[in-house]
Amino acid sequence: MLTKIDAEQLLEQLYATAEVLGSEIKPAAASLMIRDLRQYPRAEIEQSLARCRSELTGRLTLAAILERMPSADAFLSANEAWALALSGQDDLDTIVWTEEVAAAMGVARPVLDLGDKVGARMAFIGAYDREIAKAKAEGRKPKWQVSLGYSPERRQDAISEAIKLGRLEAPEVQHLLPAPHGFKNPDDELDPEVKERAQANIKHLRSLLSDDGRAKTEAEDERRRQEEIRRQELIEQAYERKRGAA
Repeated sequence: MLTKIDAEQLLEQLYATAEVLGSEIKPAAASLMIRDLRQYPRAEIEQSLARCRSELTGRLTLAAILERMPSADAFLSANEAWALALSGQDDLDTIVWTEEVAAAMGVARPVLDLGDKVGARMAFIGAYDREIAKAKAEGRKPKWQVSLGYSPERRQDAISEAIKLGRLEAPEVQHLLPAPHGFKNPDDELDPEVKERAQANIKHLRSLLSDDGRAKTEAEDERRRQEEIRRQELIEQAYERKRGAA
């Protein structure tokens, strides 16, 4: 978040950048641009303005600034997102993806279920590009989330890899991982106080995983219901087109 001093100094850089590019920005427009950029770190904005001065040949726009933000590359490309979405088709698999990938897969899944992988990919990419454009316009960064699978082993692999890649923070997702040694009870030789804490942690983990399993089942039932509705709609649309052609 920019401070008042940051905003004032960046406003001067904004005017100077526009002048270097052979144009000018009215004070009201410049103030709006700074307001839309206020959630980004000052260093990122300055780097983006520097890139604009060296790369642009026309008018300075908010879109041009946002596109050159270092964090703009944090989003997966459409092809990377499609590959990630496909990796979570098995209910046993846990997938770590962004809200944008999940939303785009929701659009593509009915087409994929009909066996049209090419059409599904096209639907996914179109939806994903719209989601990314919206996120960037709103100044949002990728928010990684976990969609739990039923296999504890695959769950641990997926979450551990996401932590390694910096997509998840270990303390925030530790409760999603299976307890070590398959929830074995603490060793009897442990200090009673330590043992009590360990037993409480195990009980808590068991409860969380049980809740996750129920939530997963309910979510899966709802997903299948929505897919069936969408499948019927597609079938009816295909029938109507065929009848119209006849």
